[in-house]
Amino acid sequence: EERHTEEAAPRDPEADLLLHADRHVLRQALEALPVAYREAIVLRELEGLSYREIAEIAGIPIGTVMSRLARARRQLQDFAITYGSQYRDKGTPP
Repeated sequence: EERHTEEAAPRDPEADLLLHADRHVLRQALEALPVAYREAIVLRELEGLSYREIAEIAGIPIGTVMSRLARARRQLQDFAITYGSQYRDKGTPP
């Protein structure tokens, strides 16, 4: 039993704060996306659907799914770069 039971690691307040910051920035970034991009990224990254499944749900060609995902990922990245560092530096949400 001792070999298979992991001890709980002590909580690190700084790590907890950074994890909360990352989640907050991601939530804000998702909310900032246009609805079509948000739909595609949520279905792909959070729901794990294939491009074909997303295309069927959204009623769009697979190429459009791919371009929406690329644009959504780029906007998420830009948001995280711009606002994520501000949040970490100040410790407050953007």
